Amino acid sequence: MKYNSKKTIALFLLFIVLSTSIFAAAGGGGGGSSSGGGGGGDGGGEAIFYILYLLFRLIMLLPFPINVIVLIIIVFIVYKLSKTYQAGSGLNSIPNYSPTNNHNTYAGTDKLPKEFLIKNPDFNKEQFKQKVRTAFTEIQQAWMQQDLSKVRKWISDGVYQRFNTQFIMMKQLEQVNKIDDIFIEQVFIDDVETDGIYDIMHVGIQYSMYDAFESKKYKRLNDGGPLKAMDYWSFIKKSGVKEKDLYHTTNCPNCGGNLPDDGGETAKCPYCATITYLGDYDWILAEITQPDDYYNANAKYEKQGKFAKRIREQIGEKQDFSLQLLEDKASNGYMQMMTALVFKKPEIARRFVSDMLYDKLTNRMQSEPTFVFNRLYLNHVTSFDYFKLNNKDNIVIALKRSSQKIKNIDSDSPQYENSIFSQNEVLIMSRDVDANQPQGSLYAHSCPNCGAPIKDTIEVNCTYCNAQLNSTKYEWIISDWMSPNEYDAFKQANAASFVVDKKIDDLDELFKVRDYALNNVLMMIAADGRITNQEMKFVETLAKKWNYDLSKIQGFLSMAQNGKLVVRMPQEEKQKAKIIALMEKAAILDNEITTAEKELLEQVKNASA
Repeated sequence: MKYNSKKTIALFLLFIVLSTSIFAAAGGGGGGSSSGGGGGGDGGGEAIFYILYLLFRLIMLLPFPINVIVLIIIVFIVYKLSKTYQAGSGLNSIPNYSPTNNHNTYAGTDKLPKEFLIKNPDFNKEQFKQKVRTAFTEIQQAWMQQDLSKVRKWISDGVYQRFNTQFIMMKQLEQVNKIDDIFIEQVFIDDVETDGIYDIMHVGIQYSMYDAFESKKYKRLNDGGPLKAMDYWSFIKKSGVKEKDLYHTTNCPNCGGNLPDDGGETAKCPYCATITYLGDYDWILAEITQPDDYYNANAKYEKQGKFAKRIREQIGEKQDFSLQLLEDKASNGYMQMMTALVFKKPEIARRFVSDMLYDKLTNRMQSEPTFVFNRLYLNHVTSFDYFKLNNKDNIVIALKRSSQKIKNIDSDSPQYENSIFSQNEVLIMSRDVDANQPQGSLYAHSCPNCGAPIKDTIEVNCTYCNAQLNSTKYEWIISDWMSPNEYDAFKQANAASFVVDKKIDDLDELFKVRDYALNNVLMMIAADGRITNQEMKFVETLAKKWNYDLSKIQGFLSMAQNGKLVVRMPQEEKQKAKIIALMEKAAILDNEITTAEKELLEQVKNASA
């Protein structure tokens, strides 16, 4: 057969147009499936395969190697179109994923990889779930009583410090959180991953309770009531070690001696000095995550993925290295820094930070108005880059904080932030490349050089061996704290040293601009405590335009009405401006901007400036 190149190429281009048009339309049509089904039907799939078959036959008419090159190009185009469609579909967005939106019908299923069961042949799933239930119930009681002594033996340093910092703030506010009628509806193992010599088990907990905040000092802060929600709790344990029971006994897992009722700050056995919460003996609570952050998947799979592998290639297989434990240290030190800022006492964080960062904290306190946090929690603490500089291993930690402040608390007119705001920050964790094996843990209140207990929490030198506690010779220290813009400038100046090219926004990979916009619009229409028909129609219009499933975002609307949503913003300035404009449009739908709406807009603009 005579080959007509012009005719073949023309037909080839026509088939590209037809096939890409049908491909883009076939997966759309809305529906309630996050997999992109509903509305296409089997006929659409058969049409696509038929066209792709004809396209393949047509490509084979081209001479070799042009046909192979064209086939590769076609596969690449189809792949990119597929990714673009998925990214543009609201069905693949956080508001449609989170089971908190439909938790009356959501049923989690246990996921236990075969590899984990082979390494841990004695693992008993039901006994583990009972520990989770015990942990959940006792943590709620400890939180309400603002006393962690009874649960200290099985919570990590980072979790302990997150709770303890909030207790410090609540005492400043003369605030209590009353909790009652706790009912755990279900517990399920959502995922298990490996982090060096540790296993991490991610557990979904669906529950209901009465949850109310009361402040004697600031009545305006009083809120709460019945709550139905879901959290994801992550537990860590060394792989393969025989599992003891820290949850239902009072005995030391090492020597068998009685552990004190008051676990104190370190939960150390008084007989053999064993620290119980390091994951050597039992599953330790290392993280609590809200569904929207958990399903964003920014951290969940990194510890056993390509990034973790590249980190380990850089620093070597050191036995004490674990990304989860490193992030735990970062959150611990960060919370100490927040406490230092509130009390304007940089010495509180002295032993966790470098000398340079200590000076930076001190200078910031001089310009910061007096304030206290009404809410303060970490959405995620995620390792996301590495660089080597000045003979130090440096791991970049992306941290998303959600907080609500009361400013000028020493005046007669304190300023309230009406909503909880999220913001991204960056920590640099540093340790010497040839660091010695630590004899103790700075974050577990023992000297990294000699292992002796650290009695004075603001002391910078060990009282036994006089070693410098914040030295990178032994321990990971927070060497710097930056805004995303500061970090971008720092990275550009040291680009050659970095291993991974990630941006802060990359960590919120499932959060697209429309997700931020929908989240903040819902907050805006709920700001004044009432949602009009006009405002609801506006939300329905946006949902239809952005391909959201209205039935699935009802949970987010309910969270907005109950003050549970957090203001979220991307880093890109143009995107911020578009979202603010949309919030302004939502505010004037009823031709009146209420005081609450005006305050929310002002806070968003100030935070984005």
